[in-house]
Amino acid sequence: MPLFFFNIVGEGLFWRGYIFPRQELAFGQYTWFVHGCFWWMFHLPFGSALLVTLLPIIFITSFVVQRTKSTWADIIVHTFINGSGFLLVAFGIVG
Repeated sequence: MPLFFFNIVGEGLFWRGYIFPRQELAFGQYTWFVHGCFWWMFHLPFGSALLVTLLPIIFITSFVVQRTKSTWADIIVHTFINGSGFLLVAFGIVG
């Protein structure tokens, strides 16, 4: 549970709470796209299957964060997506 919490909240606060606002100063209305590209590259070590799965989620989440001006939007979406994955692994459904 601590890993789950720090992964979700830590990534949300760092990527959307710290980096995103600074990118908005440079990229304006296109920040969601630029931010999504960098966030996607951050996930490169996890393999191509995950990268394909994450592609729409990363851009949709970045877009929603820019529109709502809230990191909570990311934390909530991230919790549901990662939460389901963590549960599947924890119960041995996937390895």
